[in-house]
Amino acid sequence: MKLLFMPLLFLAVAFFSAAQDTTKKDIPALINNARDLRALMQLDPHRPIYHFVAPEGHAMPFDPNGAIYWKGKYHLGYIYQKYRAGKYEHVWGHAVSTDLFHWTLYPDMLNIQDGDLEQGIFSGGTFLSKEGIPHIMYHGQGANANMVAYSKDDDLKAWKKFEGNPVLKTPASDDPFGNSGKYTAWDPEGWYDQKAGCYYQISGGKKPALFKSKDMYAWEHIGPLLAGNKKYLYESEDVSCPDFFSIGNKSMLLFISHNIGAQYFTGTFANDHFSIERHGRMNWPGGTFFAPEQLKDDKGRNIIWGWVLERKPKHFKDYGWSGIMSLPRVLSLGKNNTLQILPPKEVEAIRTDEVKEENIIVPAGAEKELRAKGTSLEIKLEMNGGPGHPYGVKVFCSPDGKEETVISYDPVKKNISINFIKSSVDGPVTMPASAIFPPQMDGFPENVSEQTAPFALEAGEPLQLDIFIDRSVIEVFANGRQCITQVVYPQLENSTRIKVFSGGEKLMVKKAQVFTMAATNAY
Repeated sequence: MKLLFMPLLFLAVAFFSAAQDTTKKDIPALINNARDLRALMQLDPHRPIYHFVAPEGHAMPFDPNGAIYWKGKYHLGYIYQKYRAGKYEHVWGHAVSTDLFHWTLYPDMLNIQDGDLEQGIFSGGTFLSKEGIPHIMYHGQGANANMVAYSKDDDLKAWKKFEGNPVLKTPASDDPFGNSGKYTAWDPEGWYDQKAGCYYQISGGKKPALFKSKDMYAWEHIGPLLAGNKKYLYESEDVSCPDFFSIGNKSMLLFISHNIGAQYFTGTFANDHFSIERHGRMNWPGGTFFAPEQLKDDKGRNIIWGWVLERKPKHFKDYGWSGIMSLPRVLSLGKNNTLQILPPKEVEAIRTDEVKEENIIVPAGAEKELRAKGTSLEIKLEMNGGPGHPYGVKVFCSPDGKEETVISYDPVKKNISINFIKSSVDGPVTMPASAIFPPQMDGFPENVSEQTAPFALEAGEPLQLDIFIDRSVIEVFANGRQCITQVVYPQLENSTRIKVFSGGEKLMVKKAQVFTMAATNAY
């Protein structure tokens, strides 16, 4: 079975199309339609229960955007498709939380009104103005321009579009991805630099550029953002969904290329120039972590979310929804300014039953089943294997071994991987190696059955895995230094087992903790 992207389905839910002009007699039908859709979505055995998912209908894209911590609340925007005036428009929904896991839905953060320059709301981020007022800089789809909106509402429910829009337009000679000319107006990132006394704007695309302004009205083109640093990227890559922020004593540019996915640069920003010191990726061929978005909270934590790309087979039943957000991740810099990636402490509050085992010895070439079972779990493992063979854990295992997904650490190749070739019973399973757009480079595979990320243990260091599985999503945190995200689609109802396995050497599982996770989606 070859898993492919779900088609770009933008289903017209009656609630949206009819809500434009309702009368009292329409309301019972709207209520029934909403209830019927919710019932259909909840029948899906692959719909996550503690990852934030699109509240209704198909959302593709489902980029997180506009994240900000404001007056005690986490605000998260997300792209979805709204039916208005006989067509679908890309707009931003708005979810709010006080604990990062339970979300309340607010009115749309940004949408389209008659007379707007743009025809859709694409990616962008939130920042504070010189006066401390929340602003959003975003791309106006259809206008080839970047826009700004702001809110003076404590709840951030009401956003007003900036009087100086557009703040950047694509030169007439450029195409939408900036393949000609000096720059393009594409996915923007904005911020105010108190020390410099000015605003900055990053505008993405194939030729990402840097701009600055004293007032957000007039913008000076400084030059290429990655001048002298393009060696890190393939020629086919672009810089989209950029997020620029301080982390430790460094600056980080978090972004995607459409063909490979999420990645980052860390370095220093001074004198209108970003000097890159380190490059890393957050997605690898076959992976599904895309379009990350960052905020800094009152604890000083850099927290990100990413859109988890879905790759359901075409023959699977359509349950009327799509759109999954990753768990929130806390980023920091550790020893030698290496990136640290951890789940937030708040995840502990949604753990329920715990099954704990200690000192499990697995002979060479063998496997042992843990007592815990389930499809929405947190699995914490501490294990010591030999230096010459892979070892790890299998999840979503059926009793007969026909279905399983293998998470392994290879001490020789120094990598961690998720092998999904047997994740569905009617495999072998393959998924596109690319993220959204096919790569244009020699030697890059078209399809893969395993996602592999670089990772190495230090001498004497045990392997510490914090694994989150949620029906169709797997997120693996390895020793706080690597994180890998994958979607799988088990088909057998009894694919609930967990097994630890060794390669050619004995494996000691010092500790295994498995928590059943509470459902946090109220829709």
